[in-house]
Amino acid sequence: MAVKIRLQRHGRKKRPFYRIVAADCRSARNGAFIERLGHYNPLTDPAEIVIHSDKALKWLRNGAQPTDTAKNLLSKVGVWKRFHDEKLGLASIDDPFVAVGVDVVEGSADQSSLDGEGISAEPVDTDQSLDSQGNEEE
Repeated sequence: MAVKIRLQRHGRKKRPFYRIVAADCRSARNGAFIERLGHYNPLTDPAEIVIHSDKALKWLRNGAQPTDTAKNLLSKVGVWKRFHDEKLGLASIDDPFVAVGVDVVEGSADQSSLDGEGISAEPVDTDQSLDSQGNEEE
């Protein structure tokens, strides 16, 4: 079964409202779907886009193909970039910092340089920190 991530049109005449769904490619536009992933309202200013990223990523990892419009919406929310980074191996699937967009530098951190959440409050140059870590081991 080929699965597509696509839009279902709802609303009345000249007042569209779309649901973003994972559906079998053979089903009708407004027909049966497997799972609802979010919604899109183009009439609000700015347009309202709500996508459950964990559900969308699950379907993308399982091979669902988004339509052009669905792909644009996934890109605007950031789900498509996250999926693409995972595919290239740039981000781990289980990495908790991917969701908040924080770069992680491997190695131990000094407790005085950490804020309450465990993320470094000072900017860290990754090249210098990696070089200094290598020098300490020698």
